[in-house]
Amino acid sequence: MDGRVVTGSATAVRGDFSRLWLATAISAFGDGVRYTAIPLLALSFTTDPFRLALVTVAMAVPLLFSALAGVLADMVDRRRLLIGVDLARAAVVTVLALLVLTGTANLALVCVAAALLGLGEAVFAVGAQSFLPEVVPPARLTAANGRLHVAQLVFRDSIGQSAGGVVFVLFAALPFLLDGGSFALGVLLLLAVRRTAAPAPEPASGPGPRVSWRAMLAEGVRYLKADRLLTTLAVMLGMANFFVTGIAAVEVLYVVQELGLPKAVFGVFLAAAALGGIAGALLSGRLAARLGVFRAALASLASAGLAVMLLGLAAWPPTAVAGFAVFGFGTAVYQTLTVSFRQADVPAELLGRVNGVYRLIGTGTAPLGALAAGALAGAQGLRSPFLAAGAGILLLALVAARPVLRMAAGRVGTA
Repeated sequence: MDGRVVTGSATAVRGDFSRLWLATAISAFGDGVRYTAIPLLALSFTTDPFRLALVTVAMAVPLLFSALAGVLADMVDRRRLLIGVDLARAAVVTVLALLVLTGTANLALVCVAAALLGLGEAVFAVGAQSFLPEVVPPARLTAANGRLHVAQLVFRDSIGQSAGGVVFVLFAALPFLLDGGSFALGVLLLLAVRRTAAPAPEPASGPGPRVSWRAMLAEGVRYLKADRLLTTLAVMLGMANFFVTGIAAVEVLYVVQELGLPKAVFGVFLAAAALGGIAGALLSGRLAARLGVFRAALASLASAGLAVMLLGLAAWPPTAVAGFAVFGFGTAVYQTLTVSFRQADVPAELLGRVNGVYRLIGTGTAPLGALAAGALAGAQGLRSPFLAAGAGILLLALVAARPVLRMAAGRVGTA
């Protein structure tokens, strides 16, 4: 038993999750348009790989605040937190649209906007992962995570990112206006989402001294440190994100310069990764049932590494499209299975803090990965970051397989 009180009927659970799913889908569409537009906007100011990577660094640096975001998610109402963050992000992206519209945007301002949006994303991601168990019961977490991931892949990475390149070429400010509107619509839907499980109790909600942020953060660190499997997964995520963020920092140059394609086509490659991710998210439950949670996750991580190496070798655009698709498949399966495991395994009252510390370890390497890839691309060419990242991800999956499976063997239904 996990100590939560389930309320409402199964129909109510489905209805509230449907509203949460729709809010995710609408916001994801706007994010997808923006994700394509921001590197294209930066590309209009510079073609230097290292300077271009600074935009990715600006988005990634706020991930270092994930641990504090986790404390915040355990201190306040999680739904209100998500709503507040989305309203703040809507304001930032609307200001960016106005800067583009008036011709006053520059690379420095794009980096500032990217950093603020990255901070919002860090807080929102921790809050959302901690809020989901309040909406659906534990038995449905894997399916719910898979469907939410599909919503992001379809509306953000497929439709949104494909449209983003075309919309940006037609009217540079429009992608950011669309993103601001999507945040506002998402907020309206979040307001209608009801909990079907009791929220985690806020710390020190009764009489007596209030628990400090430092004490709460330390509690999350202690819990994660005591769980060797979760700690290993966090470190693995950090190593994987070092490589993944690196290739993300230079992929627009890879498509435009190395493959010789127009800017408007960039979104097609991101959409290919999304389509692969959709298949991975939908099949993750079946793969886990057939292979075990962590055998399926590790095999998928290895396939993602091979796909990235293929990108480093590809000279024909359709081959690169296939590489993006396989990469999307592998990362979607890995993410869906490991996130669902963490949500089901960690006590509800600690989930925000543990998620925050986990994501700090798992995403704190992202800025370094972007800088390293930008420097490597400038020195050795645009294919070198893909070859290095693919080899690194594949080696990570192979080296981690034995210890992860050994630790997971003691967890029922995982290995």
